[in-house]
Amino acid sequence: MPSQWISAVGFEAGSLVVLLSSTADPVVLAAYFALHAAGSALLALAIAPLVPRRYSEPRRALLAFLFAFNFLAPVAGLVCVAGGVAFGVLLPRLGAAKSFGRVGTPRFTTYRNREGTGFRGGQVRAQLADDRAPVATRLQALTAVQNTPARLSGRLLRDLLADPIDDVRLLAYGLLDGMEKAISSKILAARQSLEGLDDPEQRRVVNKQIAEYYWELVYQNLVTGDMQKFAAGEARRFADAALAIEGNDAGLWFLLGRLALATHDLDAAQMALARAAEQGFARERLMPYLAELAFQRRRHSEVKGLFAELRGKAGVPALGPLRRYWGPV
Repeated sequence: MPSQWISAVGFEAGSLVVLLSSTADPVVLAAYFALHAAGSALLALAIAPLVPRRYSEPRRALLAFLFAFNFLAPVAGLVCVAGGVAFGVLLPRLGAAKSFGRVGTPRFTTYRNREGTGFRGGQVRAQLADDRAPVATRLQALTAVQNTPARLSGRLLRDLLADPIDDVRLLAYGLLDGMEKAISSKILAARQSLEGLDDPEQRRVVNKQIAEYYWELVYQNLVTGDMQKFAAGEARRFADAALAIEGNDAGLWFLLGRLALATHDLDAAQMALARAAEQGFARERLMPYLAELAFQRRRHSEVKGLFAELRGKAGVPALGPLRRYWGPV
């Protein structure tokens, strides 16, 4: 504060005048020390705000040090403290000064610029998404996709149905159609075999298989729109038929719970997942879906609690980011 500086300098000047203009009388010395102590205290208060933050804690110790330094070295203390503050402020700035050069904007491409073999990580997805990549490279990447699970590639292939390159679009359609027909043929064969079965246990097994096949069409993104609604309805119908014969099938209740979550039927999902738990379905496998259900119902504290239960357990690697977000692993 300016007033503190003025008062401090005034007290210091007064103390020097008293000291230099009088004899070594005890009263004069007492007056000098009183004026000097007041000036030192005011200087400590004036200098403390100028000290860099990393040196200003603890504050009481800083004030005591500044007072003692100014009091024990009347003029030299003020000069040294002022110099120290100046060095503390200026030297870090001088050391932090860096010179940076300028570089051109890098050119980014999502496809390989030289010949090579193999695809890694998200390279296939990046190459297929980049319509500027060479057609041969994109077709090679698309061919590699057919060896991945349909649940991972179904959405990507469906996006490619609108690709401007005819070869890419037709190959993506062929892959999708082949995946869908493979499951549809299994459904047709299972439904035909169901018609000739009279044994309840055999009918239960086949009904369960058909429900699982229809669920695969939904889960693998092989059907959309009305076809997805139809497949979901058929999966539910055949699962109910199997449960009507044997209602203790935890796997079927789990399938119905996932199906209800996929179609945003939260009440049905709650009931089905609860029944799966009652029938002994592994809780570790249920918890991610229970967390999804709680999240859709905006019960965020419940989501955090469910992920806390997974702490210290291996779990699915894909859930790693979610587990880190909702709580300690």
